[in-house]
Amino acid sequence: MKKTLLACSILALATVAQAKEMVPAVTNSKEVVATPAPVVEEVVVAPVVTPLPWGYVNLRAGWDFWGKYDSFKGDVDFEKLEKDAKNFGGEIGVELYKTITPQIDLGLGVSYQKHMDRKDNTYGTSGAEYQSVPIYLTAKYKLNYWDYPVVPYLKANFGYSFNFDSKDISYNDRASIGTSVDDGMYWAAGIGFDYNNFNVDVLYGINYAETKNDYDHRKVDNNYQRVTLSVGYKFDI
Repeated sequence: MKKTLLACSILALATVAQAKEMVPAVTNSKEVVATPAPVVEEVVVAPVVTPLPWGYVNLRAGWDFWGKYDSFKGDVDFEKLEKDAKNFGGEIGVELYKTITPQIDLGLGVSYQKHMDRKDNTYGTSGAEYQSVPIYLTAKYKLNYWDYPVVPYLKANFGYSFNFDSKDISYNDRASIGTSVDDGMYWAAGIGFDYNNFNVDVLYGINYAETKNDYDHRKVDNNYQRVTLSVGYKFDI
């Protein structure tokens, strides 16, 4: 009987030990390390802005295809000078522009202007023409609202005209009277267009002047008006 009880006890102990080995070990939750989530960095791409050039130098040359002077009245009909002009008139100049905005350029210009000759009146009397060198402020407003290679613009000049080389009044080449001319204001305005570095414009302008004859020293208005077609080429700076 004692041998039977001892055998049963040994069998029971072996069964309990086998059961413990079959139970999985429980991992302590405090020892579990969480894997961090990957950090995604947001990349912001800044727009590429092309800076405007500081400005440019514009070289230009023009031709007066219409011009006239103030009428030059004398005491008798043969002394009256005609308004209409003839022959060649034109100018060459240089302008320095600062680019203010994509639409607006402001600058300073100077030009040499050779004015047209005055037509003879019915008695063959003519003269009192002159030449000018105006110094002026200039502005261009570009109408570049479309993506076209040709950019139209509005242009205006305003400044002071230094007038010189006043011609004698000639009476049918048989007699003449010397003259002198005063300086005066100058302005011009018109339209044009840019194409790459080339520009073309048409301007209506006036040089203001008074002319005095050497005979009785009388002064009269002798303003010169014209319409000028100009072609230019600009160099960015």
